[in-house]
Order: sequence, then structure tokens, then C-alpha cells
Amino acid sequence: MRKIAVVLVLLVAIVAIPAVAASAAPNAHASCVGLESQGISPVGSSDEFPGGRPQLNSVVRQLIGANGIGPVVSFVSKLHEGSHQACDEATG
Repeated sequence: MRKIAVVLVLLVAIVAIPAVAASAAPNAHASCVGLESQGISPVGSSDEFPGGRPQLNSVVRQLIGANGIGPVVSFVSKLHEGSHQACDEATG
């Protein structure tokens, strides 16, 4: 009976731990792409981009063209400013 209890506890831990880790907010070492995505997701949770990530992508495409989005994402992903607000300031 004790072995069954240990196995059940391990199974619950295997299922629960990744779910908690996946829902955690990005840490201070996260890139600005991650911090921005977290700050505007899910759709409807942000005044800045109420349409969430799809709206941000659309705005970037309108500003720089569809072919320029890759270099912009690459540049912003290299920034590690520590917070959503600091990332907004850095990308002005």
C-alpha cells in the first residue's frame, strides 16, 4: 500500500510541476520579446495592445513592412532589460 501511495504522489508531482512552471511569469533575465508577450497576453488583458500578440505583430508589419519583422524580433529578443516597462523604454 505504501508503494502505491509513493507512486501516486510521484505521478501527481510529474503532472503538476511542469504546469506551474509553464504558467510562471518571465524572470528578469527574459528577453524583451518574452516580457512584452507576457505583458500583452492573453488577448484583452492589456490596454497597450488589447488584441494581444497578433495586434502587436500587425502594428510592427505596418510600421516596417512584412519583410522587416524578423530583424526587429531578432533585435528585441537580444534585449534583456528586466521588466516590461524597461523594455518599452528601450525600444521607445
